[in-house]
Amino acid sequence: MDDTRMTRKQFAAAILVSLLSPLLRLLPQTAVSLTGRGAWLSALPALVPPLVLGAILASFQRYMRPGEGMGGLLLRWLGPVIGRAVLAVYAAWFLFYGGFILRSGAERLVSTIYPSSGQNLFVVATIFLCLTVALGQLGAAARTAVLMRAVLIGALAVVLILSAPNMDPDRLSPLGWNDTGHILLGALPLASVVTVAGAFSFLSGYVQPPKDRRWLLGTMFLLTVLGAAICAAVVCVFGPELTSTLTYPFFIMIRSISLGDMVPRIEAVVITAWVGADFLLCTMLLRCAHEAIRTIFHLPVPDRFPMGSLRGGRWLLWLEAAAVFGCSLFFDLPPWQLRQWSDWYIPLASDIVLFGGFALLWLVTIPKRKKDPVCTENGGSQ
Repeated sequence: MDDTRMTRKQFAAAILVSLLSPLLRLLPQTAVSLTGRGAWLSALPALVPPLVLGAILASFQRYMRPGEGMGGLLLRWLGPVIGRAVLAVYAAWFLFYGGFILRSGAERLVSTIYPSSGQNLFVVATIFLCLTVALGQLGAAARTAVLMRAVLIGALAVVLILSAPNMDPDRLSPLGWNDTGHILLGALPLASVVTVAGAFSFLSGYVQPPKDRRWLLGTMFLLTVLGAAICAAVVCVFGPELTSTLTYPFFIMIRSISLGDMVPRIEAVVITAWVGADFLLCTMLLRCAHEAIRTIFHLPVPDRFPMGSLRGGRWLLWLEAAAVFGCSLFFDLPPWQLRQWSDWYIPLASDIVLFGGFALLWLVTIPKRKKDPVCTENGGSQ
């Protein structure tokens, strides 16, 4: 696997692009409904939970052997019975979350651009593309993410700049010490977005060892800055009361933005880019689930085989894609119910599985860490 490992920069780009999907789904409406005009200030306290989770994952990383991800480490430390049970839970969550991402992305695309179309067509097309990429080299997807990152961030920057004439900064004030509690509460949606990065620890075996344990801090910081900028911009345009009641207020904000004859409506460009973020996140979740499942059954690394091969358990990727599609059918709900899942149930479940789960695993594996030697390749010392 050494010859096909992703660089840390490519891996960070894949994480950033993937997390732009839940970022734009939850913000600014959820944060503003909790906080009001001070939602943009919630970005600072929102960094605390991801930093704690990052420290926990860095602690695990020090003990991972060459080519080993979170799945292999947990199986070694927890044993064949408990370890497999834990990996099965994580695999199930990744597939379930992937189904939600597919459905919510299709619902957003249909409601904003193709109101006369059915969602299932987009779901089937997206899961087929995700499976195609997942069957290939994971490094290729990461290299694509580097280009997607530039396009997505560039598009967001253009939107914010062109929306400036419609902004009223006075809508961000007044704020006082009485708003502190609300600002802390508003940090929860953004923190939930960034902690999704914990899922990518299952793909650590495909990445070059980090030279610096702080390699992901830049990505976390950029995500929080983007979240703060989106919240501030939308509130400045609509005000906190209207923002909290709108569905996809960020996209409503950009409907009147145009770039003359070059791009008649930048809205379509941004939504198309968002579809790309959904696609990459679903692809990565598919591979995260496969890492957990192949570890359970001691299967080889799928990247060692040609793309069309079904050997080495690669046929499981087809079943996993079918499971993601099946989970997406569970979310074939009225828009208001899907919104409840999007704003509350999915972020809460994600926090429990990723933040709570890894924190609990860190505590119960303390005796193992005391006995297991630190891997020098991952930045530790024997």
